[in-house]
Amino acid sequence: LLMFSSCLGDPATSLTMANQAGVIATNVGPGKVIYVKGGEVISSESFQKANVEDGECILFDYSINYGATENVDGGSSIGYMNAIIYENTITEVGRWDIYSTLSDTAKVKTNELMLSSLQARSAYIKGNLFLFTEIKNHDVNQRDSFALSYDPLQRLDADKVYSLYLRSFSLNEPSQTSQTMIVPCAFDIKDFVNTVSVKNGTDEVKFRINYVSTFGKDSLSIVWKSSDIFTINLSENK
Repeated sequence: LLMFSSCLGDPATSLTMANQAGVIATNVGPGKVIYVKGGEVISSESFQKANVEDGECILFDYSINYGATENVDGGSSIGYMNAIIYENTITEVGRWDIYSTLSDTAKVKTNELMLSSLQARSAYIKGNLFLFTEIKNHDVNQRDSFALSYDPLQRLDADKVYSLYLRSFSLNEPSQTSQTMIVPCAFDIKDFVNTVSVKNGTDEVKFRINYVSTFGKDSLSIVWKSSDIFTINLSENK
């Protein structure tokens, strides 16, 4: 996450945001917009020509002047906060579902990958949870898939913290060229969050994510590692 004063406009009110998570919407009143973390909706006149699809999850850079005339009212007059969106930085993030059927967490699956870590950085935008995984020995041209699942009948502690299980897989044969890479992914967890919120009678949903940190000596079993607690507050993410 990078945040610094922009050279455009008043530096006291201008910010440039790098590598930010966003969700595209193309069927709203103003036209094509991007929802970002914190609930802001941004766009621009030039962005209306961007080659993006409704519901697409992305990472991108943008600049915004909060002191600009059209932004002082939070963008309500035009339906969005006017921003400079650097379209050449837009990269699509793979989007996956969450499953309410927990797979066998003891056995390694075909082409399963280990994660070095799961970054604390995350974003919950329009029902999509953005996560950032770190994978060692990752081929630059490697294609990955991700799966997130949970047991809906799990027993919860007093704080009602759910346990989710994250698994990743290689979709193609790796080459000899590899490096440690941060691989972002997004999951449609809206139904999970809404169901848990109604069940617990609270706007706050808490969960840990368990991920495959290493394989057992037999290479057939899994050693899981747990993340810190992630918290989603629905009152702040409407």
